[in-house]
Amino acid sequence: MKYLLIVISLLITVSNFTSAQNSSKANKFFVKAEEAIRLRQLEDGKALLYKSIDADITYGDSYYLLSYLYILEKDYQKSRDLYEKLMECCADNPKYLLAHLSLAQFEWSKGNYKSALGYANDFLNFKPDRKLYREVKTAHRIIASCDYAIANIGNKLPYEPINLGAEVNVHDQQYFPAITANGQEMYFTARDEKTDENIYRIQKVDGEWASPEEVTELNTKFNEGTCSISADGSFIIFTSCESTRELPGYGSCDLFMARKVGDQWLKPRNLGPNINSRDWESQPSLSADGRVLYFVSDRQGGMGKKDIWVSELGPNGQWMPAKNLGDQINTTEDDISPFIHANGKTLYFSSKGHLGYGGLDIFKSEKEGINRWSKVENIGYPVNDHTDQVALIVGADGTKGYFSKEEIQEDGSRNSHLVSIDIPKDAQPLTVSGYLEGVVYDAITKKPLKAELELKLLETKKTESTLLSDEKSGKYLIVLNQNEEYALYVSRPGYLFQSLTFDTHDMGTEGKTMDIFLDRIEKGKNVTLNNIFFDSNKYDLKLKSQTELDKVLLFMQKNKDINVEIGGHTDNIGNDNYNLDLSQKRAEAVVQYLIDKGIDSNRLTAKGYGEKKPIDNNTTDEGRTNNRRIEFLIL
Repeated sequence: MKYLLIVISLLITVSNFTSAQNSSKANKFFVKAEEAIRLRQLEDGKALLYKSIDADITYGDSYYLLSYLYILEKDYQKSRDLYEKLMECCADNPKYLLAHLSLAQFEWSKGNYKSALGYANDFLNFKPDRKLYREVKTAHRIIASCDYAIANIGNKLPYEPINLGAEVNVHDQQYFPAITANGQEMYFTARDEKTDENIYRIQKVDGEWASPEEVTELNTKFNEGTCSISADGSFIIFTSCESTRELPGYGSCDLFMARKVGDQWLKPRNLGPNINSRDWESQPSLSADGRVLYFVSDRQGGMGKKDIWVSELGPNGQWMPAKNLGDQINTTEDDISPFIHANGKTLYFSSKGHLGYGGLDIFKSEKEGINRWSKVENIGYPVNDHTDQVALIVGADGTKGYFSKEEIQEDGSRNSHLVSIDIPKDAQPLTVSGYLEGVVYDAITKKPLKAELELKLLETKKTESTLLSDEKSGKYLIVLNQNEEYALYVSRPGYLFQSLTFDTHDMGTEGKTMDIFLDRIEKGKNVTLNNIFFDSNKYDLKLKSQTELDKVLLFMQKNKDINVEIGGHTDNIGNDNYNLDLSQKRAEAVVQYLIDKGIDSNRLTAKGYGEKKPIDNNTTDEGRTNNRRIEFLIL
């Protein structure tokens, strides 16, 4: 019915144009065509319009209406051919100005930028009235895009998509990939012509992607897909568009989260009304530690059509009310498929509203502070072209990307397969990332432990990420951005925390493996405080030591029945008595900090050992660094 109403509306428009036409044979066929279309006899109507054109090849109204009918049938090539014929006879007639705009849109969609530019300018030269303000806006957008494309298309980037292979691409369509930070596990959505959407997983075996496995714990008989995975692969957020008893929803499409324990995904849960609405929510992107969520919605309160929104996980474990990313990212057109890089700072997304090559282009922006983003950058040609590009994801080291490449078959069906690409240098994140992975164990029993890992920036004391090791396997993976100094704290109730330090300025992006062993809180157990810093030959605590000191303070506050010794140690450079005195004063500085923060002095002992208890060789710089330390001993 809606289709017919559109056709009738177009007939009224064209009929107004024909009132001054002579009663030629062409006009008689045109009038009969109008009547046939009003009676829903569309094929008869088209046949009569062709007879009208045969009778008079300059009869513009027949071209005009017939072309509209093909647009409604989505046969854009026939529509375009008819508009071309219309241009041959009637290009200067202002009543056909919209034909110029339609041709501009068609040529733009095919990447014929010069032709599109000419037709768009022809449309504007007719000086359309205010009723066509949307069309005028479209013409200006086409002109801006064509000018941009013509100016930049010569700067061709190296680009060679590599199909992930027949072993991976086994379905008619596979799209919206998501990958773990170590690049060993990928999730994606797939479907066949006669099946619904489901979530699949592939893993690397000996460096090659293995066959897809359906994630049966998440899939139902309806559609599930368009997912995002945390860096360690322990959390997944995905989209479901049918509200069921298993996956109850708020609106047309909702976002759900599931947690993995061992190798098993637990029952998914709806992310709730702070994320989902009665409108459409989809295309999630989860930060590395699973605590920040970007997604797409067409809800009210946005900048335009589909917009990108963001929410953070609150201290109570609930998602905070979602916020629109604002006009630095979103436009009045569609802005979709966000991907937040493992570094938590670089956002890739697709947009029709930012200046590009036509259709949906991929853009990137760098986070510059709370609610502030850098100027959006088009990642360039030919990664972007006149067709739609969506759902690019980029590996932690910034050099490798994955997305779905679509192909339209001769019968009009669409196939898509997963490909990898080398990310052009200018499109890479400003900050790249490595990762640390391993297992948390009980130091005595060697049993895997569920423990909290908190990564903090030493200079700012800001928490970069917080996560839990797997409660069955004890496995963890945490992302380390380059050119930072980090403190990593691993803790579990009843255990002495571990303090680790990482300077990633020269670490590279290769993953590191480190198993962590936690001791129970027992007399005689000790831990090195790796993030207590002093200037050479001084005992004044450096400011960046505060992160560690506050962790010790919190531990003492939670465990009020223990007493501790703070031990100072040096290397063997210098006089023995000098080293002994320096180590004593450094231990006392730590104790005094804790006393000033409210810890009873009777619970604290400061003792300097100088160079008497080395834990490494004093013949190397690294060994001497390890020997210069502060230790925390349970008394």
